[in-house]
Amino acid sequence: MTLTACGIRPTPVLTGAEAPTVSSRSLTIFLVKPEGDGLVRRTREYTGSVDITTAMNLLLAGLTDEEKKLGLTTELPATAGKAVAVLDVIVMPEDVKPPDTKWGLFQVHCTALASRATVAGVAPVQGGLCP
Repeated sequence: MTLTACGIRPTPVLTGAEAPTVSSRSLTIFLVKPEGDGLVRRTREYTGSVDITTAMNLLLAGLTDEEKKLGLTTELPATAGKAVAVLDVIVMPEDVKPPDTKWGLFQVHCTALASRATVAGVAPVQGGLCP
């Protein structure tokens, strides 16, 4: 018995680029209730690379249309500046001064705590006031 091939020569293994990957995560931020008497936990979906500053940068980007419709507010100024990480400490953008209101302080602290970080210049909040 004789075996033959179809005449195609063998080639080495051809590799392509890495398969595309998309990382979609739920991140937690904290906003002020419509009544102004506490915080509410909000979950936002984020697609892309995530680090300890991502949730803080979402908070600093301002409210979504849905959050505005719900009457939620923030006591932090919206900014296009980005927070950066130095070890496990979040350093806020230069144009964002430390919060000077109770709920603004809690928003920053609780959002950082949800990211397992601390914020430079913001003392930890005692009493477990993060919802």
